Amino acid sequence: MESREPPPRVLIVEDDTWIAGMLEHIVLAAGLEVVGPVSTLREAVRIASSERLDAALLDIGLGRTEVYAAADVLEERNIPFAFVTGRSEAEIELLHRGRPVWTKPFLQLQVVQGLKDLIERR
Repeated sequence: MESREPPPRVLIVEDDTWIAGMLEHIVLAAGLEVVGPVSTLREAVRIASSERLDAALLDIGLGRTEVYAAADVLEERNIPFAFVTGRSEAEIELLHRGRPVWTKPFLQLQVVQGLKDLIERR
């Protein structure tokens, strides 16, 4: 019996059910494992703090809150992430500028290639 490494795990944080489902489909089609999707900051922080993760896709606006507390945890744990958002790069909290930003509407190829780049850099 050969031993295979588990696929990289990608956290999806997105409060729009349709977009979350689309991201989940893209991640699975790329041969990666999905963690989530989650739609609340509380759940995002809990998972970012405790789960084995190789990368994350973060929507900035989660209802009336923003995802930055989860981004801080991911950064502390050295887990690469990208923002998948409708906001421009100039609207991103100063501390997190310079992170990859994939603006909605995004392309499947953009997400797949971007995830590959994030995971390889880890």
